[in-house]
Amino acid sequence: MQKKQLLLLPVLLLLAATVVIPVKAQRSEMGLSGGVAFYLGDLNPTKLFSQPNVSAGVFYRYNIDTRWAVRAGLTFGRIVADDAKRDNPRNLNFRNDIFDFSVMVEVNFLTFFTSNAKYYRFSPYLTAGIAGFFMDPKGHIFDEDDGKTQWVSLKPLSTEGQGLADGPKPYSLANGAFPFGFGFKVAISERVSLGLEWTMRLAFTDYLDDVKGVYYDNNAILVNVGERAAYFADPVAAEQKHLAGQQRGDANTIDWYSFASVTLSIKLSSPEVSCPAYQQNAASRLRKYR
Repeated sequence: MQKKQLLLLPVLLLLAATVVIPVKAQRSEMGLSGGVAFYLGDLNPTKLFSQPNVSAGVFYRYNIDTRWAVRAGLTFGRIVADDAKRDNPRNLNFRNDIFDFSVMVEVNFLTFFTSNAKYYRFSPYLTAGIAGFFMDPKGHIFDEDDGKTQWVSLKPLSTEGQGLADGPKPYSLANGAFPFGFGFKVAISERVSLGLEWTMRLAFTDYLDDVKGVYYDNNAILVNVGERAAYFADPVAAEQKHLAGQQRGDANTIDWYSFASVTLSIKLSSPEVSCPAYQQNAASRLRKYR
């Protein structure tokens, strides 16, 4: 399957969810999210919100009851890191555009009605689930011919000898992740809710940054892949080139990416009903019978 077709698959799944899952009064919402993305890994081991970049998404939420909800979402986030920001003489850098499709469960701490702005109108919550994502790590290089910085896809360059003799296997651009986090949401009208959310994603790969293990023989990369590949494999001066087998990354760790977002959700229209029970707001009915 071609890459463009793979990228369309999460969109089709999200659209299908809005058709397959029953649209019931007080329960279904569509929403948007926007905020920042950042990464933890070999080029940024510990610092949260280091070099944050843009993130944006769309989601569908189905409220099972006042405490539980299920959400499917598609989120784009750009993560970046550069050894130069940490004065690391290794001199590696990357930028990665992540397309993340997730299905997550939300657990509200308080009774919450999306469709009510008077009672039960806010709640903190926890969330966790499963995600799949597509990526394309790139490194930058200054092109002296046109005087501009170019971003180059790193996977085809086999920067750690992937696919070469005695080198590791090539990594996949499609991977999974375990997302979890927390948030806070508040109903500002009978149909509109705002929220804040921060989730971490434990990626099932150590190649978000194209860095994992040890340096490969740079001359072998030069001969087999080319000059540009040899540069990105070890972008230091000739006299500082690393020997094959020296540590380039930490193979014992796995990369993370994170989204911190503001969310806006709108309750989908309720079906026309004639039953008197539906003439009163659901939150008011709950208060009456408690």
